[in-house]
Amino acid sequence: MQIVDSHNPNHERPTPRGRLSRVERRKARRKRGRRRLIRWTLGTIGSGVVLVLALIVIGFATPGGTRIRMLLAETVLSTRHYYLAKYMTTPAEYKELLKELNSPVVNTGVPAVKVAAATTTSPVQIHAISGQGWNGYVVLIHNPRLIRLVHANVQGSMGEYITDMAKRVGAIAGVNASGFEDPNGEGWGGVAVGLELVGGQEFSEWKPSWPVVGFTQSGVMVMGDYTLTELQAMGVRDAMQFHPELVVNGQPQITEGDGGWGQDPRTAIGQTKNGTVIFVVANGRFHGGAGLGASQRQIMDVMLQYGAYNACALDGGSSSVLYADGRILNSPSTLDPNGQRHLPDAWMVFPTVEAADQYTP
Repeated sequence: MQIVDSHNPNHERPTPRGRLSRVERRKARRKRGRRRLIRWTLGTIGSGVVLVLALIVIGFATPGGTRIRMLLAETVLSTRHYYLAKYMTTPAEYKELLKELNSPVVNTGVPAVKVAAATTTSPVQIHAISGQGWNGYVVLIHNPRLIRLVHANVQGSMGEYITDMAKRVGAIAGVNASGFEDPNGEGWGGVAVGLELVGGQEFSEWKPSWPVVGFTQSGVMVMGDYTLTELQAMGVRDAMQFHPELVVNGQPQITEGDGGWGQDPRTAIGQTKNGTVIFVVANGRFHGGAGLGASQRQIMDVMLQYGAYNACALDGGSSSVLYADGRILNSPSTLDPNGQRHLPDAWMVFPTVEAADQYTP
């Protein structure tokens, strides 16, 4: 015979006075857990706020913090996320950065460059170099008449890999040249920004305030603010636009600070008084064993070290690429699975002058 306690139908053992039942203990544990979660959340948010305020104070109130903050702002300002630099600077600092980024263009005219006879058996010499925060390559092309601006085989809005470009035209080396429209950050590279003059044929429109970089029929590099008529009068065959100018008629153009572009992967082109063309490509963004990258001043210093009489920056960032020996030599910072971006054009080196003269866009 079973006797059921009407006050304890679930046969739970009576709880001694002063102790909690099993249900009450579960409720208490859940309540303690919620309190711990709330305390952790509030503590995390509070710590985050304190950290952000501390970084703001350090970034704006200390010399070291200001240097780091301005370096980051300069780097961001030269990318497609340029608008974020406003939130990292004061209005006066932002105005000064814009001024540095858009330095005045200086015309070279047609420099008195005398193309010397080649003294090496190889048309291309490549030197590995490195500096603080970056590493990369210097390429020397002793005969400038081997160089042409090659227009990409554009499909819709998509440019061309430099490896495919080189194979298509028979080039033995090359670097990226023009920047390109990239509104969605997809890197299609089909529409160049600024003038693109290839073999005398104009492919894109002028970019105001940017210098033109071009080569005459005899292989002399010219830079400056020129109209198409002026370029034709100087005998310029190929030309494109980017900035800033680094060396003009032997004079360094960055005389204060680091140039106002922060640190990033870089590409640049220059020419010595004896006609040798210089490509400089620097790794950055922590690719290829590099750090953040190179400043424009560091690239200018490399150009001067190798005797550049005129030199100008080309597109950088994820576009910086060096092709030679049938492959990509540097470490582009692109997310493209092929390890390189689609480009609108490239400065390419042909094996002979005859091969270069046969190229048509």
